[in-house]
Amino acid sequence: MELIAFWLNIAGFSLLFSTFFLTYVSRKSNRHIMFDQYLWYIALTWIWYLFQFIGFVYQTMLERNNQTILLVITIVRYVFTILMFHRIPLFLDSIITGQITEFSAKASKVIGLATFLLVIFLVMIGSPAVGPYVSAALNALVGTGFLYTLMQIKGQKTFSATRMRSFLVISSIAYLLFSLYTIIFSIANTRHQPAFDATVTALYIIAWCINDAMVYLREFSSLGTRYSNPIDTFQKQYKLSEREQQIVRLLVDGKSYKEIAYELSLSPRTVETHVYRIFKKCSVSTKLELINKMYPLRTTT
Repeated sequence: MELIAFWLNIAGFSLLFSTFFLTYVSRKSNRHIMFDQYLWYIALTWIWYLFQFIGFVYQTMLERNNQTILLVITIVRYVFTILMFHRIPLFLDSIITGQITEFSAKASKVIGLATFLLVIFLVMIGSPAVGPYVSAALNALVGTGFLYTLMQIKGQKTFSATRMRSFLVISSIAYLLFSLYTIIFSIANTRHQPAFDATVTALYIIAWCINDAMVYLREFSSLGTRYSNPIDTFQKQYKLSEREQQIVRLLVDGKSYKEIAYELSLSPRTVETHVYRIFKKCSVSTKLELINKMYPLRTTT
C-alpha cells in the first residue's frame, strides 16, 4: 500500500506542476484576474501536499522518527494552511465576480487571522485527539466554500464561471469527502494507515489535474478557432490594438459587454469605450455590421 501511495503522489505532484505551467500559459493570452488567484491556489496547495508527502515518506517508508524534522514539517504545513485560507476567499470571489471586491479582501484577512489563531490554539493545548476534528471542520469549510461558489455561478456564461465549473465540482466533492474520511478514521483509528492519507490526496490531485488538462485543451482549441482567418486579416487591416483585438474576438463569440468586462477584468464603461473606438475604426455602427464586415455574407448557388 505504501509503494502504491508513493508512486501515485509522485504522479500527482508532477501533474500539479504541469497544471501550474498550463495555467501560467493561459494567463499569458488572457490576463483575467482569476488566473492570478488560481496560480496562488495551485502553488500553495502544491507545497502543502508536498510536505504532507515528505512526512509520509519519512515516517512510513524510511521508518524515521526524528522529532525536530517532524516539527519542521508540521510548522510548514500550518503556515501554508494559514496562507491557503487567506487566499481562498480572493480566489472564489474572482470566479464569481471576475474581480477582487472590498468585501472579499476584508474577509480574506479575517479568515487568515482566524486560522492563525486556531493554529496557535492547537499548538497550546497540544492534544492530538482534537486535531482530526479540527481538520475535518476545515476541510468541510473549504468544500462548502467551493460548493457555494458553484451555486453562485450556476447559469453564468462568464469566462471564469465556464472555466472553473468542473474544478469546483471536483474540489467541493473531494474536500467534503476528506472531512468525512477524517471523522470516520478518528472514530475507527485502529484501522487507519498513513498510506490512506497519501493515497486519497494523490487521487484528488490526479483527478483535478486531468480535468484541468482537458479544460486547457478545450481553451487551446477555441483559441485556434478564434485566431484563424478572417479575424486576423480583419485586425491587421484596421490596425486594432491588442485590447481591441481581445474585445472583437469576444464580441464575435457572442459575449455581452458585461461578460466581456468580467472576462477581461474591465469595467462595463471601459468596454463600451473600446467598442465605440472599434466601430469608428471599422466604419460600422452595430455589432452585426462588424461581424458582417468580418465575415461577408455569401449567397449559395
